[in-house]
Amino acid sequence: MSHAAGDRYEVSTVTEEERELARCRQEIARLKHLVVQLSQLVLRHVAENAEERKPQSR
Repeated sequence: MSHAAGDRYEVSTVTEEERELARCRQEIARLKHLVVQLSQLVLRHVAENAEERKPQSR
């Protein structure tokens, strides 16, 4: 019976590790999305500043 209890513990641990891995993957995907959004904001800001600094007279 001790062996069966050990098997249940291993299955439970693997399942918990798999859940944690899935949670980490979701968090990584969320962070990647935020990085993309932040990069877009920064590029837009840089482009707008470049337009504002262009000399108007020619």
